[in-house]
Amino acid sequence: MGITIKELSELSGYSPATISRVITNKGNVREKTRLEIQKLLAKYNYKPNLSDVRKSAYRERTVMLLIGDMSNQFYIEQVTYLAKSIRNHDYVAMIAYTGGETSEEEEYTEMAISEGYAGMVYFNVRGGEHLAQILNDSRIPAVFLNRSIDYASFDSVCSDNYRGGYMVTKYLIERGHRKIGHLAGNRYSNTTRERVRGYVDAMKESGLPVSDYSIYYGNLDRESGYKFGETIIKEDRGYSAVFCGNDLMADGLCHALRDYGVRVPEDISIVCYDNTIISQSLNLTRVSSNPRKMVESAIELLLKRISDRESDAQSVLFSPVILAGESVIRRNK
Repeated sequence: MGITIKELSELSGYSPATISRVITNKGNVREKTRLEIQKLLAKYNYKPNLSDVRKSAYRERTVMLLIGDMSNQFYIEQVTYLAKSIRNHDYVAMIAYTGGETSEEEEYTEMAISEGYAGMVYFNVRGGEHLAQILNDSRIPAVFLNRSIDYASFDSVCSDNYRGGYMVTKYLIERGHRKIGHLAGNRYSNTTRERVRGYVDAMKESGLPVSDYSIYYGNLDRESGYKFGETIIKEDRGYSAVFCGNDLMADGLCHALRDYGVRVPEDISIVCYDNTIISQSLNLTRVSSNPRKMVESAIELLLKRISDRESDAQSVLFSPVILAGESVIRRNK
């Protein structure tokens, strides 16, 4: 049995997809790379194997969608639209769910690299220095959607989370609220940090106090929203309004307030990030970007990266808008 494309990849460092494109004379390969691979094929007397080539051709049309969080309808809708969009561009979408575990993110990334996939879209991943190093070393085309990562510069498409946090906090201040709490997401998330920064800047610019008790970090789920509601009631924090980092935490908070006889918005006004079925059914005032346009932009960046791996990384920020519901009441200043 002759040498395989995968074995040639391991020997040379070139991806199976690149070697396959040279063998089939399809796709975009730099001339220098093409010549080096042709020499490699001649050296090892490579004989085309139909099954080998077909497998490699399939892999080079595969895009892995690495999903860190699918806890709510908003994320599920985005992932569904993302997979459909990939298929519309004649690629195969492979979905890998990590549950926010960095080890899973790294293992799936290594798998995509070793299999020679066309590229990767990271959606709501945790990331980290090791993942960034893996991507930098491999140079597999990658785009981060809805959440970027530290330690490196990669193509990314996100909501302008700083602006969203700032805007919605100002919205409350302009309606007479002075003691505003922020129920934020996970501490490790860039998204959370940017929304917190926007909240803090809006408060400070208006001369309003921000203390250790102003910000509570949850887990983007209903349970942490409910616990936060119990905490602010039992400790009598006196908030007139709360900015929630997502819809699920806002839902949990609303349930806690209702169970303790606190009315929304008469006693406490609530705003949240994400325009979803949940926030709509609660008729909450919410801030959101256009999720479908964000997905389309991410696919566009990925296709550009696949065809040109040398260009500088691009970061696309979508401006959020405030959608007024009935969860905010005006207060006398």
